[in-house]
Amino acid sequence: MISVIIADDHRLVAEGIQKLIDESNAATVVAIAGNLSEAISMVASKQPDIMLLDVAMPDGDGIDAIAKIKEAYGKLKIIVLTIYAEPTVIRRALESGADGYILKNTGTKELLDGIEAVARGKQFVCQEARTLLIGSESAPALTSREREILRLIVEGFTMKEIAHRLNLGFETVHSYTKTMRQKLGCPNMSSLVRTAIERHLI
Repeated sequence: MISVIIADDHRLVAEGIQKLIDESNAATVVAIAGNLSEAISMVASKQPDIMLLDVAMPDGDGIDAIAKIKEAYGKLKIIVLTIYAEPTVIRRALESGADGYILKNTGTKELLDGIEAVARGKQFVCQEARTLLIGSESAPALTSREREILRLIVEGFTMKEIAHRLNLGFETVHSYTKTMRQKLGCPNMSSLVRTAIERHLI
């Protein structure tokens, strides 16, 4: 049976999820943690297969903690289970190493399907989150100037070189790149380059 830890600071919510999982006979919740520190301690002692992790935790951002937890406990699978239905957040979680992303308003069957899929080594994103990602990818609203700067970034020019070529201030170019990253949900420059190539934005 799949063993699960729930990391969520809303105890009533966590206990409700625990009841749904335990009644499925496909998985069992071995612990509930109210913060990240407690969750990490429980992973060490309980050695679960999967952690259901909320984004907003009292002692930090759940997504920021994913890489560190994965590094320490390589076999642990992490599913982000949250109310946050923004493409930027979903993409950031997956790029940080999450094995799944499920919204808390999803149905019981989809939650259990996600747990079972991730336990088998597959990545799982609930239907609503997938729809949000597809919608956000279809038409990113980049201006002509943003596309021009993005093309130069992909070609390997530094921001200083771009500023010189386009006769713009360095801070102006930096502001453009920051805006593009926000629009496209990219946490860093390498992600911005990859997204530009994958979505044929240039």
